[in-house]
Amino acid sequence: MIVTTDFRLVFDEAAISTVLPAGLDRPGLRRRLATVLEDLEAVAAPAACYEAYSIERILHERLELAGGARIGCGPLTSVIAGAEELYVAVCTLGSGLDERIRAHRAAGRYVEMLLLDELGSWAVDQVRTQLYERVQADVAQRGWHLSSPLSPGESAWPIREQRIIFKLLETAKIDVTLGAGDLMRPLKSLSLAFGAGSQKLGTEGLTQCHFCSIRDRCRYAA
Repeated sequence: MIVTTDFRLVFDEAAISTVLPAGLDRPGLRRRLATVLEDLEAVAAPAACYEAYSIERILHERLELAGGARIGCGPLTSVIAGAEELYVAVCTLGSGLDERIRAHRAAGRYVEMLLLDELGSWAVDQVRTQLYERVQADVAQRGWHLSSPLSPGESAWPIREQRIIFKLLETAKIDVTLGAGDLMRPLKSLSLAFGAGSQKLGTEGLTQCHFCSIRDRCRYAA
């Protein structure tokens, strides 16, 4: 398993304006946003762990991996169709961000709490994207293809499949755990999987947004 913390979070104003509600041009709100950005930069500790498993065979909607683990359901097998390996990964911004959000709530700073929560979701997606692009560059050196990524719970791939990902990875090394309702702690964490292979794969070049069940009403949709 590979563990990495080499991520660069970018918070330029143009990018932030695409993910936050309108009205932030008011001076009072802009000052609060500046404080929240300082918070985020101070406490965010991006990290990820990932591993590639050989795909032994496909059993209906499920993949059987080297070692016997089975994973699948939903669109996974069609998205990674033709893959020889399955990458599984978990990304996080660390527990410090959760603690800062709780502190804002306890102090009644609800605007700061909501802004920090929103920007945290956006930032952990940056970690996911950078990790995927890093693996994509690595497999390209072998002349291989990489499928589009999928995250459990963000598409028709059930969130319960996170349990299998957590069994395949030592997520304690990045201080991420799976709790009740298959929700991760810290909250600004996510899991994903994608296939790699020597031939063209089922779906390539799409983001998780293309598979998301709320894409039509989400302002973040790519």
